[in-house]
Amino acid sequence: MVLLDLRETSIPTDFFLIAEGENPIHVRAIAEHLIGKLPVAPEHTEGLSDGRWVLLDYGDFVVHLFSREVRAFYDLEGIWPDKIVEGWQPASLPLK
Repeated sequence: MVLLDLRETSIPTDFFLIAEGENPIHVRAIAEHLIGKLPVAPEHTEGLSDGRWVLLDYGDFVVHLFSREVRAFYDLEGIWPDKIVEGWQPASLPLK
């Protein structure tokens, strides 16, 4: 899992959280779990039916969930390597 701090870019969001699943079924399951457990619903979702790249848009925070192959192909963290938040670890989230 990688967190990108994009506040000083022209991207219209503050953060990208990038993670991957083993396969499209796993990616969809992760997305559905997040949607069901986070206290706020995403403003927009894309890719849930396919499961290769799921985007959960929370406004200032966008979650990108990839299958391994798709993550390697698009390499979002490679586009902004200087924006990776070093040492970041996910904390416990306030769940519903």
